[in-house]
Amino acid sequence: MKRLCVLWCVLCTFLDGFGQIIENQTWQRSFKPDTTTLLRNPAMGWMLYEEGASFLEEAKAYDPKVFWEEMDEVDAAAYANILYIRVLWKVMEPEEGKYAWQFNKAYQDYIRKAEARGLKLAFRIFFDNGTPDWVYEAGCQSTLDPPYSLQNDKQPYYDDPVFLAKLDNFIKAFAREYDDPARVDFVDAYGLGRWGEGHGVTLKNKANYPRVIETVTSAYARYFNQVLTVYNLSRNDWAMSKPLVFDKLGFLPRRDGIGSHWFDDTERSYLKELFPEKALIGEGCYWFGYNSKDTTMRTKEPFLNDPRFPGMRYWTDALSVAIEDALASHANTFDLRTPFETKVWLERLRNKVQRFISHGGYRLYPDSVAVQQQGRSFRVDHFWRNGGVGVLPNNHPNWNQKYKVAFALLKPGSDRVQWLTIDELANPGQWLKGNVYSYYGFNFTVPAGLKKGDYELAVGIIDTTSNHHSAIQLAVEQVAGTWVRIGTCTLK
Repeated sequence: MKRLCVLWCVLCTFLDGFGQIIENQTWQRSFKPDTTTLLRNPAMGWMLYEEGASFLEEAKAYDPKVFWEEMDEVDAAAYANILYIRVLWKVMEPEEGKYAWQFNKAYQDYIRKAEARGLKLAFRIFFDNGTPDWVYEAGCQSTLDPPYSLQNDKQPYYDDPVFLAKLDNFIKAFAREYDDPARVDFVDAYGLGRWGEGHGVTLKNKANYPRVIETVTSAYARYFNQVLTVYNLSRNDWAMSKPLVFDKLGFLPRRDGIGSHWFDDTERSYLKELFPEKALIGEGCYWFGYNSKDTTMRTKEPFLNDPRFPGMRYWTDALSVAIEDALASHANTFDLRTPFETKVWLERLRNKVQRFISHGGYRLYPDSVAVQQQGRSFRVDHFWRNGGVGVLPNNHPNWNQKYKVAFALLKPGSDRVQWLTIDELANPGQWLKGNVYSYYGFNFTVPAGLKKGDYELAVGIIDTTSNHHSAIQLAVEQVAGTWVRIGTCTLK
């Protein structure tokens, strides 16, 4: 009888070990990149562009209603992620404390239409001929005040203490409404000078220039804590903006004039100093095209004589050059611009629009994943690529590395996360085109509290500030949603 008990114990031990063998599994999966789908990810992609003309009372090419009518004629929002709104301060706050988002019905409707079309917002508030009258009435001096009459149009003296105090109040209110990454992609956190690009900044005392830059950008940094802040890359103030803005505050560079000589070799060298630590918010050159009706005619526009890109004769030439320059500059974003230019893009250059969708910004995806499971313990080796020329700006202070690689156990057939864990060593903000990023030996154990059963093991890039949901669309073929399935696992 004793011998039979010993044999029974040995048999039970063998069967238990056999159960463990069945429970354990090793598998590897490789993924094909999706190179065509429009990915609706933050801080990347095509931007529709509102140049501020819609909201001015004087003669203009279009108003808010016409803007959307013409954009909808070519279904522009289907190709874009962002509506970039360049707008004057006097439009946003015509009376002190009275803001467009509260009282201007045309503006409110304009924004509603953008959001209804699935677009994030982005803003540049600027002041060139656009500072509200009540700021001057409060005592701010301008270029039209004697003895400082330096030019024919009206700009404030940006070092005037009244201007800076009133602007600080506006930025504070502006951030209360728009410091929301669910609605807003980025804000141009400066806006001084011509077109808000830092050209021709008017000062009473030129020695105040660094202090003015620091005062305005610091106000944006103080009030905008979640949305990305950007600053125009320019030779005019690089010696000051590099240490005060890009280094100290961590702002991203925004550069206009891509595809033209206005973006010169000196400024391109500045960009090389910043990339890949900082993503580029790219913008094409403004060729004054919104009045033309014939999109193929040889025009008298400035691009005919551009010294950097000679030989541009037609609108299609200029925009084709621009898209290649944007990709060469590692641009995360590019603009479809005004309704006129957008129609040129989408009616005559659809392949170029697709080219930026396929290669612009960042397109992150797992190249392969290998999994070893032993009971509730897992070892994962995972490998990643970026199919785009840009970079996820994960190291911007307002994002603070919030996007992380996570492995999740999903309820089969759904995106419902039952449990997840983060690989802290994998930083998607460091992934660049042309490299494979390898992470070996990520080990985790699923807690006993998670009930037994079958689960789908998946990988994604989550937003750790937003309930850890998978937030970045990965460029993987035949993937619906943001989680990429690796395989089915069973927990005992």
